Amino acid sequence: MPVPEASLSPQQRKVRKMRRDAVGAAIRRAREAAKMNQDELAAASGVSRPVIARIELGNSSVQIDRLWDLAEALTTTPSALLADAEQHLAADTKATGSPAVQAPKKRGTRA
Repeated sequence: MPVPEASLSPQQRKVRKMRRDAVGAAIRRAREAAKMNQDELAAASGVSRPVIARIELGNSSVQIDRLWDLAEALTTTPSALLADAEQHLAADTKATGSPAVQAPKKRGTRA
């Protein structure tokens, strides 16, 4: 379950929104490339049309099981959808200078 919005800093909320927008846009691009409307994607994936609309608008995060269902219905993979989202997010953050895509923090090693 995602961390509640109220627990996030303004920067964290901004990053979360940018990431959700990027994933939603990637799903929308894949749906349009498959020449499907939201109703057709809903029927093929088992994910309701209102949920698809919220995800595509970036108003909702996508659960991993739903991501798999959507990818399968779109004849792609979850990793392809996420790669598309990451590519567009990186381009957007490069243009705006916002840190929405950050290198993972390195963890210490045990002795």
